[in-house]
Amino acid sequence: MPASTSAPPSGATQTAGTAAATITIKDFAYGDPLTVAPGAVVTVTNMDSAAHTVTADEGQAFDAVVKGGGTATFTAPTQPGSYPYHCTYHTNMHGTLVVK
Repeated sequence: MPASTSAPPSGATQTAGTAAATITIKDFAYGDPLTVAPGAVVTVTNMDSAAHTVTADEGQAFDAVVKGGGTATFTAPTQPGSYPYHCTYHTNMHGTLVVK
């Protein structure tokens, strides 16, 4: 019986350990929830022409500003957990970063 493999959700990529992971913003929406290792470097790719942020809902776990058509990076929290985030410019935009 062949081993099954699963790909990361659309709009999100990840690799093992503390390697890079990506949040893609397109059409004023974040990709699917992203799961990363503690302390992973997260790249944010903005495919919209407008600037966006990836700002933790609580505390100051992360806050990345991404120009239209640009990229930015931030370091994921080192504590495992679920970290909801939002765009400070567009209040309808919400996502979740899961640290495991």
